[in-house]
Amino acid sequence: MSTGITEAPAAGIGKLIMDNRFSVPNHQRDYSWTEDEIRQLFDDIESALEKSSGVYFLGLMVFLNDPGRLVVLDGQQRLATAVIIFSAIRGWLTQYSEYQGDAGKIQEWFIGRSELGQKDPEPRLTMNSANDKTFKDYVIKSVALTDIRSALDKLKKQDRNRKLLESLVYAHDRIAQLALDKGKGDAKTAAKYLFGFVNFMRDKVSVVKLSVASEEAAYTIFETLNDRGLDLSPLDLVKNHLFGMADEKSPDAVRDMEERWAQMMATLSNVRADNFLKAFWTMRHGRIRSVDLFSAFKKEYATPDAAIDLSVDMLAAAEQYAAIDSADDAIWSIYPTEVRTTVRALRLLGSQQTHPVILSALNSFDPKETVKLLDLLEVVIVRYLLIGGGNTGRFETTCAILARKIHAKEIKTAALAFQELKDSYPSDDDFKQAFRVKQERSNQKVQYFLRRIEQEAIRQNSTKTPELAPGNLTVEHILPRNPGGDWSSIISADPSITEECATRIGNTCLLTESGNNKLGGKSFEDKRKVFEASDLITTKAIAAHSVWDRKNIDHHQAYLAKLAASTWRFQ
Repeated sequence: MSTGITEAPAAGIGKLIMDNRFSVPNHQRDYSWTEDEIRQLFDDIESALEKSSGVYFLGLMVFLNDPGRLVVLDGQQRLATAVIIFSAIRGWLTQYSEYQGDAGKIQEWFIGRSELGQKDPEPRLTMNSANDKTFKDYVIKSVALTDIRSALDKLKKQDRNRKLLESLVYAHDRIAQLALDKGKGDAKTAAKYLFGFVNFMRDKVSVVKLSVASEEAAYTIFETLNDRGLDLSPLDLVKNHLFGMADEKSPDAVRDMEERWAQMMATLSNVRADNFLKAFWTMRHGRIRSVDLFSAFKKEYATPDAAIDLSVDMLAAAEQYAAIDSADDAIWSIYPTEVRTTVRALRLLGSQQTHPVILSALNSFDPKETVKLLDLLEVVIVRYLLIGGGNTGRFETTCAILARKIHAKEIKTAALAFQELKDSYPSDDDFKQAFRVKQERSNQKVQYFLRRIEQEAIRQNSTKTPELAPGNLTVEHILPRNPGGDWSSIISADPSITEECATRIGNTCLLTESGNNKLGGKSFEDKRKVFEASDLITTKAIAAHSVWDRKNIDHHQAYLAKLAASTWRFQ
């Protein structure tokens, strides 16, 4: 199978810049290196330069061939920083009349050159639309450091060009300090060192140039290598496609697209945006591999009007997707208050496979049916995945089919959704059997299980709405995970009990703050007194046991399993 690689020779980064022109696509992130990254680069180059045979490997850079230029898919931060360093060296040299010619060479070789009749230099590197003007005005052009500092002072803290100018100021300061340290007050000696620095960057700061036939090919390579790809993702590629389609329509369409995209990304700031993209596609079209997302979007939304409509739909869906993991989101204000508890539980349980289903329901179900569906998903995740150990790939396929059917209005109720999920709903007997032996190392999940089971125990023993006693609850491991001498008789009779039973759900219980007297490694007899005094039904039940060995752990977990079958049941 073709990888789309057309060439992959190694070269010094300076030589690479000399021989090519580059452009950063508008979909790529802004310049983002901080002082820490640029300082590390300077330190590494200086250290390698001091070694007579030193070579510094800067890594892989990936480009898309385009007539007359290379489009930067991965490596813009390093490439832009290299040009910034050359710009700072040029700035130092221009202070001295005898080095004006050398400054001109650095300008022409590494920064930008003017053709006959041109006033402004043609940059070696063109940045994205947010950074390009600042890059041209202060990096490509020769500007005094005082003017750069003045421009930086005028920028707001969150300005998209702030890090660019901060890096440029740092580079100027660092070059000035290098010249002072190496020249020891002699400009000729300092200039000689800087010439060596430039030549080292030209020939020995090595990068591997990887040219690919398409952005899809680059993303496939990144997925295969699981290495770089820091500037490239399916969402970036989709963005580039949509902006390209909007550009074919009109400048106004591009501006509108930019506003929608910025709003969408702000909405998705607390979730993984690529997961949203996959869930959005799955909701509409069915299951897809992440590596195939861009090709699918490009084929499905291939006209300017389709791309614009898609961006509107994605913005609306992003608001709903962000709410899936946020119980406090305003979207849930129209639902009963108990839905927020379900949303928090779903986030804790963490089944990404259900997100397309929830996204579809928020868009298609009425609120009453959405609440029922969320309850159903919580039950299925616990029964099938967490306790039953079901196949996640199979569950993803089932959820993808359900999400698409809800979006297409083929399924309009939680009851019909249940029919679609029946194969992922273990029977009570199967669920209880799996629960009886379940181990869980996450205290958060153990507390979730025990809380819900306690609520069910209260419900079965009262006609009132199940509520837990006030106060925070903590998880107590009855047989300690690191038992001391008080447990020696149990351990000697059953040497493997700690390894095999300490993290079983049947070996845990809930304690209120008042009941939690730091029981820790105390004996069962000491703990039993606290359990006997507890107001929690499932905790109090432990006090009925005279000893705490494997047999009694089995017995208590069977008791919890029976309650669990009623707790996580869809009716």
